[in-house]
Amino acid sequence: MRPAHVLLALAVAAVWGVNFVVVEIGLRHFPPLLFSALRFLAAALPAVFFVRRPRVALRWVVAVGLVLGVGKFGLLFIGMRQGMPAGLSSLVLQVQAVFTAVLAATLLRERLGGVRIAGMAVALAGIAVAAAGQGTTGPLGAFALVVGAAVLWGVSNVLTRKAAPPDALSWMMGVPPGRA
Repeated sequence: MRPAHVLLALAVAAVWGVNFVVVEIGLRHFPPLLFSALRFLAAALPAVFFVRRPRVALRWVVAVGLVLGVGKFGLLFIGMRQGMPAGLSSLVLQVQAVFTAVLAATLLRERLGGVRIAGMAVALAGIAVAAAGQGTTGPLGAFALVVGAAVLWGVSNVLTRKAAPPDALSWMMGVPPGRA
């Protein structure tokens, strides 16, 4: 791997991690759903001028926008506002990969092999350890909201796959704007 690629990967990880800290700070000043809406507005305004509307049926744009933009981010921000720490939120949200795989297997008939199932079991065991720690140090309801956000992210991934956008860049930038 080229050094530039390694630096880009590190930059993406840094932006991802800092994003949750910024959200935590923002939630001290704004209600969760308002802050989420402001975040999308800040991303959408410039995107409207540079990114075409995705070339898929409007129902897919609306479905993914609602599930991801309203549902996922709404649950995530409410969970963080109710006491879920930024670092743990970032980690727990990644369980979306397990939910995506299970939903894709169930709804899209994708095949899960033994290695994938074993990997998902390890990931879920890690989340269980995190949940046990959260249960003794913070509100378990906030943890459950972030897990719910991960489920909705998995749903949006399956919807996106089903929509099969031919223009992935405009899809990622435009549905919904500011997709993290």
